[in-house]
Amino acid sequence: MLRPEAAEMISQLGKMQTKAVLLTGDNQKTADYFAKKVGIPEVKAELLPEEKVESIVKLQGENRNVCMIGDGVNDAPALKTADASVAMGSMGSDIAIEAADIALMSDDISKIPYLKRLSNATVNTIKFSITLSMCINLAAVTLSVLGLLNPTTGALVHNAGSCFVVLIAALLYDRKFE
Repeated sequence: MLRPEAAEMISQLGKMQTKAVLLTGDNQKTADYFAKKVGIPEVKAELLPEEKVESIVKLQGENRNVCMIGDGVNDAPALKTADASVAMGSMGSDIAIEAADIALMSDDISKIPYLKRLSNATVNTIKFSITLSMCINLAAVTLSVLGLLNPTTGALVHNAGSCFVVLIAALLYDRKFE
């Protein structure tokens, strides 16, 4: 059965330059019908679990990051292979939930675009924090070499840099994107 929020989710992902691919064990005609209804451009049907894994490995070989969304026992190997994976928690099998990185307990697939935005924000925050920390440390080392910073002041500058990193990370808490 097609989830009513599926088409909107695919549309939102498309706006984020994220390509959706349907990997399913269902027959080709059924897969094509549902993919067309929600706007998924690429369909691979009648796949065994190992063929889903092969499809993911092929996409990864094209330098693409792959997020697999699944709920069944047959999805577990693909969930484990993907760069990131999401299991549908309340209706999913225990092995799929165990194999996935994230379990959506409400089975609300409309949360997938939010997860994508949050993960992008998290990666950007990490990159910014590392850059800021390195710049502060470089400045502190330079000032120390010039004799403008003594060991005590240097320790304070280093700890201040650590505090900035923690405060920047705290900005991710309860992030709203819309």
